[in-house]
Amino acid sequence: MPISIYLLVLLFGLGSYTIGVFQVLKGNYKPSLFTRLVWLLLAINAYAGVTLSGSTSGSVALATVLLIGNFGMFLVSIFKGSREYEKLEIICTFLLLISAAIWIVFSAPLLNLTIALIGNLIGALPTYKKVWKDPSDESLWFWFLFFVASTLSLIGSFDSSLQKMLLPLYFVFLDGSLTVLCLRRFYLK
Repeated sequence: MPISIYLLVLLFGLGSYTIGVFQVLKGNYKPSLFTRLVWLLLAINAYAGVTLSGSTSGSVALATVLLIGNFGMFLVSIFKGSREYEKLEIICTFLLLISAAIWIVFSAPLLNLTIALIGNLIGALPTYKKVWKDPSDESLWFWFLFFVASTLSLIGSFDSSLQKMLLPLYFVFLDGSLTVLCLRRFYLK
């Protein structure tokens, strides 16, 4: 992967999370501390799964941004987040524990990554519901910038096997679909 694409993945990905952190600090977004903790643990898990399964440098760059960004969001959530703990956090935590057990027992980092991404998708379901009801409730730029970072990561990984591109493929889908849902705000007025 050319270094320029790698740097763009970092730039767009960190830009996305910078917007998220500022939204929390300004009081425009109040994430659940427990959700952000679960997503941080899932990001750690995904980072480990990507690096240990020999994924592409594009996937590693995206996993690095995901880890740094979720750490930043978790930190600001300690001070500005809500203290709600819902059923989805329990499900995601359970998947995280299953993933860790599979990883330890079977040494299967790719399976671990897959379970972590399933947990991430389950954790994103309330966001989908919220954006479907009110497209202006989420930051278009947060989702769009991470979509761009994910797309660049995928482009930089394109000559690899599908399993090595799993992380960017997932986030192209997730962030791309949330970007499209956020864009509905311009058509529903």
